[in-house]
Amino acid sequence: MVYAHGGAVISGSADLYKPALSLLAQESGMVVFNVDYRLAPETKCPQNILDFYCSLKHIIENADVLGIDSSKVGISGESGGGYICFGTMVMLAERNESHLVKAAFPIIPMVSDYFFSDSRSMTEEERDNACGMRSAWKAIAKDLEEQWTSPLLFPDKSPDSLLEKMPPTVVFSAEFDMFITETERMVRRLRRAGTLLDYCCMPGVGHGSYFNASLQCHHRFHAYYKMAVEEYLRK
Repeated sequence: MVYAHGGAVISGSADLYKPALSLLAQESGMVVFNVDYRLAPETKCPQNILDFYCSLKHIIENADVLGIDSSKVGISGESGGGYICFGTMVMLAERNESHLVKAAFPIIPMVSDYFFSDSRSMTEEERDNACGMRSAWKAIAKDLEEQWTSPLLFPDKSPDSLLEKMPPTVVFSAEFDMFITETERMVRRLRRAGTLLDYCCMPGVGHGSYFNASLQCHHRFHAYYKMAVEEYLRK
């Protein structure tokens, strides 16, 4: 599994995620590559996605040296890393390279310009994070107005023809996640496009709550993730 850490693409690091991804590797019984992609605002879209894409290509091209099966490579990431994961799916589809990835596993991903809409129609969690997310998207974009319709900035703006070419995908979300609305919209589009393998929405859970090892959802998430890996990556 090639993994992109969270942090809205403006914070976080591979080093910070070592404990969490070591546990994920142990719980899921697989090799996890922890990619330290460059962050906004210093690095703009699509360069941060390109960092992850190039890491993925390097891993696949050197699979024998790394001791992995190149036919069973997946990509994943949560929150901002979910955006990097989806952006890479866009890039793979655009380049007709989706066959390089057996399955994608985006988790609580940010994929849409939804936070620029009227906050009065949002859930409480979305509304509380709207201002911060608008700032994050502005930091990620090289030119927000010019890139407004680009699926590399907002993956949910991918045309149906591109969604149909994406790798098979398992999406993880949470009932009280701040990206729940945009995630579920994207899930419905992937299902219609025929590229959705499965969708798991964890009930009663907020954004990133499963990182807290003292909560039951921590153990549930790892069980669900392992189940998805066994079903859609290992077989």
